[in-house]
Formats: sequence, C-alpha cells, structure tokens
Amino acid sequence: MTSLNRLAFACIVIAELVSAQCLANDNLGTAGPIRSFGSEKCDRGYAARQRGECDPPAIAADLPVDVRSRQRVERAQQLIQIMRTEPAIRELDTAITEDPANTSALLLRARLRIPAQLTEAALDVNRVLEIDPGNDDALATKAFIVMGRDDDTGFRAVTQALAINPSNVDALWIRSLFSVRRGNTDRAETDLDRAVALEPDDRRTRMARAELRLQLGESSGAKNDVDDLLASQYDLRALQMRAVILAASGDDSGALADLNSILGLPGQRTLPGPTRPDLVNMYVQRALVLTRSGKPDEAKQDLESIVSLGGNRAILQMQVYLRGHGFPDLGLDGKRSDQLDAALQACFINNACGRGIAIRG
Repeated sequence: MTSLNRLAFACIVIAELVSAQCLANDNLGTAGPIRSFGSEKCDRGYAARQRGECDPPAIAADLPVDVRSRQRVERAQQLIQIMRTEPAIRELDTAITEDPANTSALLLRARLRIPAQLTEAALDVNRVLEIDPGNDDALATKAFIVMGRDDDTGFRAVTQALAINPSNVDALWIRSLFSVRRGNTDRAETDLDRAVALEPDDRRTRMARAELRLQLGESSGAKNDVDDLLASQYDLRALQMRAVILAASGDDSGALADLNSILGLPGQRTLPGPTRPDLVNMYVQRALVLTRSGKPDEAKQDLESIVSLGGNRAILQMQVYLRGHGFPDLGLDGKRSDQLDAALQACFINNACGRGIAIRG
C-alpha cells in the first residue's frame, strides 16, 4: 500500500462510526449494525425530540398480543429513525416480553446493541437462530458480532447466510469485511460489486468499496464511487476521500474546494462537536494543499487549528514523523515553534514527505 493510501485509509476509517450516525436517507438495513440513525427529522428541535414530543403514537393496549408485539417492532423502527434509541430498545423489550418468539424484535434489539453490548446482542441472535435456524439476517448478524474473536465461525455463518439469500446486501458487506481480514481482497471486491449492483443507493457498501479500491491503489474507481454517492447526498467521509484522491492526482483546487466545504475557510472552524483524529487530519491535508498552492499564510492558520484541536499530542506526533523523514534536529516537546513550521512547510512541499503525515488516535 502506498503512503497516500495509508494516509487515506487512516483518515477515513476512523470516521465511520461517527459519521454513519449523522446521515439522512439511509434505511436501517437488515443485518449487522444499524446502517444509519436519524433519517427522519423532528421539526420541533433537539430538546423536544429528547422529551419524546416527536415519538410515534403508543401501541393500543387492547390489541391481541401477537399484533401488539409486531406493532411494537414497527414503532421501535420509527423511534430509531428519529434517533431515539433507548425508547426503541424499551419498546422491543416489551414486545419480547409479550411474545418471546418474536424474532423480528429479538434481531432488531440485537442490532441496536452493537457494538456496546455484544454479549447481550449474541444472546438475542442465538435465540433467533434457535427459533429460525435459516434466518439469513440473524446468521449475518452473528458473524458481525464474533468478528475479531472467532473469524472462522463468523465467516462460516455469513457464508451460510448468503447461501440462503444471495441477495442479502448487508451480508455481502459483512462477508467483505471478513475477506479483507483474511487477505482475500478479490473476494471482498466481488461481494461489494454485487452489493452495489443490488442496492446502488446503499451508502455503507459503496463507501466500503471505495475504501477498498483506494487501499488497493484503484483511485479512479474509488473516485467514481464517491462521486456517485455525492451526486445524491452530502457525505463527509466521501468528501474527505475525494479530497485525498484529488490532491494525489494534482488537482489541488478540487481538493481545496472539498476540504473548504467540510471545514469552512482557513482560520474558521465550522464543525461542532468533539475533536476527532479524522478532523485533525483534514486540517493537516488542507495545510499540505495550501502550502503546495503557494498559500503559506493560510496553511499556518490551519496549523493553529491543528494545535487547538489536537493539542500537544498532535504536535508531538508530527515532530516524531518529521524527525524520521529528513529533520533529525527537530525537538520532541509537543510544542509549536518556528522550527516546526519551517519543517512542516518543507515537508508539505515535498509530496513524498507530506503524504505520510497523519494524526492517529
């Protein structure tokens, strides 16, 4: 993997769990972790939503038990769409109490418990499989849950799921993750190609294929994927990836346009919320592009943002990198200095040096 691909992969993969929860237009999916939360908006605002003012109507108590239990699953799905996860789980708890064999409720509760409660999620999935051994979504979800702990069992489970339902898009995505872990990138790409063909608008599989293509050095294919995604929706990770690809191909103006759309103009910070390593890396990437474009003053403004966001640790990581790439006399004190600024400017002008800088969490 080239240094560009390592930088892109490091910058992008970190953002997955954060950005996936902020996107509209994705559905819940059927297996593995929920594809996205919050596809429906509450016009009354965040506080009103947290008070439950946008919650769907309660389920009527006089319905037959089996009907009531099924309707609770539907209500839980609606709650997930407005990012009301805890009430959704409570609704599913009640549905399962009313009908312990409600596999839809068990599976959805398991998926909501990923990744924070994997033990409980596994119990729910195993219960589904006791009731319905051929449930392809439960098999694929089981595979995701055991990934990293028992990859052989997981790979067999997701492969069984796809033997039952070859068109299960989420199962194809999950098997691609196993294939990458096993070093079989051809198999991973084949599964992702099929998933994208089946469901072209699924953000998760398209981004997974773009990331894999970039990792394999297929930057043109990766750019095609992110372009297709961005044509239909705003996506922070897709913009970030495209900026990396454009900068690598020499299109600094295109890369700068994408980075500005994410970060605002140099000297500004438009993204609220907690600091993330991928956010700091976007400032590093833009400082590189600005320096290369003959805009050192604006690049220095981004260095100020890197210091304020990443703190001493970010500076120390850059100092360590620079010490090993042509600047052996640079101090290792985690503090910004004229010496550091000069070294960074020289590094950014040198593409081979600049592409390797990434702040890791």
